[in-house]
Amino acid sequence: MQLSRIEDHTHYCFADVVAPVLSIRSGTRLTVETRDASNGQIRPDLNTPVDRSRLLPVTGPVAMEGAQPGDAVSIHIEKIDFAEAGYAWVRPGLGILNIDTEGPYYAKRIEVTSEGFCLADDHKIPLRPMVGIIGVGTPEEITTRLPGRHGGNMDCVDVAPGNTLWLPALIPGANISFGDVHAAMGEGEVSGTGVEIDAEVTVTLNLHPGVLIDGPVIVTPRKTVFLASASEFLQAARSALGRAVEALVIRNGFTKKEAYMVASLTGNARICQLVNGDVTAAYELPKEVFTW
Repeated sequence: MQLSRIEDHTHYCFADVVAPVLSIRSGTRLTVETRDASNGQIRPDLNTPVDRSRLLPVTGPVAMEGAQPGDAVSIHIEKIDFAEAGYAWVRPGLGILNIDTEGPYYAKRIEVTSEGFCLADDHKIPLRPMVGIIGVGTPEEITTRLPGRHGGNMDCVDVAPGNTLWLPALIPGANISFGDVHAAMGEGEVSGTGVEIDAEVTVTLNLHPGVLIDGPVIVTPRKTVFLASASEFLQAARSALGRAVEALVIRNGFTKKEAYMVASLTGNARICQLVNGDVTAAYELPKEVFTW
């Protein structure tokens, strides 16, 4: 089953008023076409204004039959196929440094192959494929720029092939959307972009009735990653760590003080992104001490 990136399948906020364009059953395998983060607008030698209302498009929503608030949905990412080229850019005010670009944007076209990509020289840089935005519909309108409990613009490098993202269903049908794929991106996304690229993302979606989770969780073969977003990094990091500690208490039977110690001895606090309005932090636990 395939969902195209045509305009009728594209939107710019998570909200219960955004009607689903496709309804599926649990266990469906789906290929979703996504647009690059600038929606084709930011290119080298750009000399026209950017329509910021059309940035960060997502494809969807996809409704999960039977999903209700209080359930969870999981999205297993099987593979990501890229267009032949992506784009990266820098502009004043974007990212965590203020760099003079001698113009509104400094943008580069980056050809992508299965072997990687090149920048200023012939040195090949390996791909790091990931999906920047996956989110569920929300009772209130939230722009696709923002991350949160619903998922959204988390820009976590672990939302990648071979891994599974879990999200809470916040409205009937869950209404899942996808966008902002990167051929490569470093943790933090410090300049504001990765290699932004049109893509096809193949996923398997499952419904988990009665599984109540507070926010995004990523399960990989080696670890479980708890994500949280907030206006300040330390606040986000505390929330992500708190979710990891709570999971150790509930699933492993530790006391809270034991779980806190285990997290400190075995886990990792990480930055996902620092540039999307609210920042996103992660706390990961290795499979030796925790399995989802």
